[in-house]
Amino acid sequence: MTTIQVTDKQVIVKGHSGYDVVGKDIVCAAISTLTEATYNYLAAIGNRVRKVENEEDAVFIINIDYISNSGRRMLGSFIQMVDDIASQYPDYVRRIK
Repeated sequence: MTTIQVTDKQVIVKGHSGYDVVGKDIVCAAISTLTEATYNYLAAIGNRVRKVENEEDAVFIINIDYISNSGRRMLGSFIQMVDDIASQYPDYVRRIK
C-alpha cells in the first residue's frame, strides 16, 4: 500500500503499492511520476522545496520552506490526481487526510 500525506510543510509518499512486482507496477509508477513531476515543477517556478528519497524504504518526501500561489495550485492538482488514482486502486493507494 502506498500512502500519501500532504501538509502545509510536506508531501510524504511511503510504500510500494503492491499492485504488481517492482518494475511492472503501474500504480507505483503513476504515483512516482506524479510526485517527481510535482517536485520538479515546484522547484522550477522558484518555490523553496527540498526532497528526501530513500528507495530502500520506499519513502519520498518534499519539504516545503516556501510555496507561491502557483505552487499551491500545483499541490491542489497533485492532491486531486492522487485522489483519482486512489479511487481507481483503493486497495493499493490511500491519501491520509
